[in-house]
Amino acid sequence: MLLRRRCNALDVLTYFLVSACAVIFLLICTIVYGTRAESPQLPSLVKEFLPAGRCQCEYSTTFTCDTCLDCAAGQSPLGLTSNATTITTGPVKGNEEKEWSWEYKSDAQHYGLEDGQCQAAFPGLFEDVERARKHRRGKKVAERELSGFPLSKGMVRAMIFGGELYILQTHLVDNTNREKAIATLHSMHRALVASPSSPPNIEFILSVEDLPAQPNSPLWVLARRAQDHNLWLIPDFGFWSWDVPQIGTYSEVAAEAVERESWESWNDKQEKLVWRGKVTMAPKLRHALLDAARGKSWSDVGQVRWGTKDFKEAFLGPVDQCGWRFIAHAEGRSYSGALKYRQLCRSVVIAHKLQWIQHHHYLMSSSGPNQNFVEVERDFSNLDEVMQDLLKHPEKAKRIADNSVKVFRERYLTPAAEACYWRALWKGWRGVQGWEPNLYEEVGEVGRGKGRRVKRGVRFETFM
Repeated sequence: MLLRRRCNALDVLTYFLVSACAVIFLLICTIVYGTRAESPQLPSLVKEFLPAGRCQCEYSTTFTCDTCLDCAAGQSPLGLTSNATTITTGPVKGNEEKEWSWEYKSDAQHYGLEDGQCQAAFPGLFEDVERARKHRRGKKVAERELSGFPLSKGMVRAMIFGGELYILQTHLVDNTNREKAIATLHSMHRALVASPSSPPNIEFILSVEDLPAQPNSPLWVLARRAQDHNLWLIPDFGFWSWDVPQIGTYSEVAAEAVERESWESWNDKQEKLVWRGKVTMAPKLRHALLDAARGKSWSDVGQVRWGTKDFKEAFLGPVDQCGWRFIAHAEGRSYSGALKYRQLCRSVVIAHKLQWIQHHHYLMSSSGPNQNFVEVERDFSNLDEVMQDLLKHPEKAKRIADNSVKVFRERYLTPAAEACYWRALWKGWRGVQGWEPNLYEEVGEVGRGKGRRVKRGVRFETFM
């Protein structure tokens, strides 16, 4: 005789929980596979569940500025027909006035431009400093805001005092952290020793991590989103040097790009779109680029797999990419440090709508007479349409590429511009700093003879 047992509520609940756990496990496995797989093609089902990577959303954010290329007060459209901007630097012999004009060849390596020269030569470069300063208007940065949390990975607490750079505290967990921090501090120190005037006494915390660990704190970071109002942008470590194949110092890469294009003209460049990158840095975003370019006659889009046998064949250095008329750009874990290298080429940079802002992004123009790059949708859905238009109108593409060189390589990404930005940042930060930094601190009961005063931190030269 066959006995049948009725399913009670507990059985149903158990079945539901087991099924739910199985579905969740499969979903997790799918996501892990999609984010770690380096295959150029993924199954459609995997793409559906693939998150936007570490970009945190699928869509871009927008921002506005007051002194960018198109709206710089008293400035024609960046003087794209000339690199000269005339200012009065002050009285000289016989009470005469001396005029100074920005010239790329003579001033690009000038680390000690006066404040007036910086403002005249680089309108719009200091936009994010002004934004951050306005955000803190009426509410000074308190010392407790910096001391209220422990330093996390990639953070350095430092101080400029009496014209010298002091390292107070660090949390650099590996060699990569240390390399990035040292490069950033080197850039800052270079601007410091070349300063034509005494820098203010300031104390700050900077982070060299791609993703800010404290987005609501007044930190100095490499990139921010539009909603990260408390963060202050700094030039990234690559402006000093990046220890990866075929890169090195930024000024050296710029010089090599100029040298290459002295014998390789626009007409000699390959009439295709080039991109090389690691898809796992932003799986959904970068797979969208691969998918949009796959099988197209204009495409030379591919990926690199670090540590594999074909790495050397697939890899292209920043100057190598100057051999193409069109260069694609895609963000990574947050921003992508490759953009500034791509902007050194006389090529058309094609970028999706960006979510992360760097200090020089305010100078990027996607339309109008000053257009210096081409913007596509964040999922690259209109990439083919954009490429077809550029290929049909080579004069338009050439104009955008020329504008990019004049704006970035020959002005806003020069060492002179970087040094000017650092000093503008120090001045802007000092305006909202709510306390006076001290070089010495009291240890013990100094007044009763049981304590002493000790110097805080170490000089940058000693830290090195």
